[in-house]
Order: sequence, then structure tokens, then C-alpha cells
Amino acid sequence: MPKPSKASLVKDLKKAQIEVPASAKIADMEHRLKHWKSGDGFLVRLLRKPNARHQNNPVVLLEDKTKMYWLPNSEMASEMIKSKIVLVLDRTTKPSKDAIVVDVPSDYDSRWQHGSNDKSN
Repeated sequence: MPKPSKASLVKDLKKAQIEVPASAKIADMEHRLKHWKSGDGFLVRLLRKPNARHQNNPVVLLEDKTKMYWLPNSEMASEMIKSKIVLVLDRTTKPSKDAIVVDVPSDYDSRWQHGSNDKSN
């Protein structure tokens, strides 16, 4: 299968209503197409530190209760919110200046054994 061009990836991202990354690297765009969903991301705050029962949940990526985090609309964000130890403060297209951006890790599928947005798992 031929490698997609930057132009085709930009077109696919725009069609999916996902923001094109500033880096415009092919790998970054493919990552977003695979893991991000269309729609606003989530501004969240950690209510309490994850404990042992949360070790199989990506919520362990959030470390500080005093910080605000921005999560892209994704399966990862849904799993974090389902943990009930994060508070959703707002839905926004872009993170605020004081929010820490937590992107979907490249090893998300294997680390948390979830399918990506383009597969039916």
C-alpha cells in the first residue's frame, strides 16, 4: 500500500474535522487520524490520584491534581472520563494556555489493549 501524501492526510483530517498538527509531519497526521475523533477535546482536572484499580486505564497519564489537562476527543479521553476520577471542566477545540496537552500515546493500542477509532473492537 503506498504511503499517503501530506496533502491527502490534510484533506482526510479536515474531512474528519480534526485539527492539522502544527508540525505537519506525516506520522503525526496519521496518528491523529487513527486515534482522534471529530469534535471538541476535553479540559479536565484530576479529582484524585489513580490507584491500583486504575492501572489498566490511561488516567494514569495524569499525575497532578493541581493541573488542568486538555485531552483530544478520543477513546483515551472516554476511558479517562469513565474512570470517574477526572472532572470535565469544558469542551474546547484548542487547549487553554495553562492546560497540559495529553495526546494519545503511540503505544495506546498495545498498552491499554483498546482498538483505535478506525477499527471495530
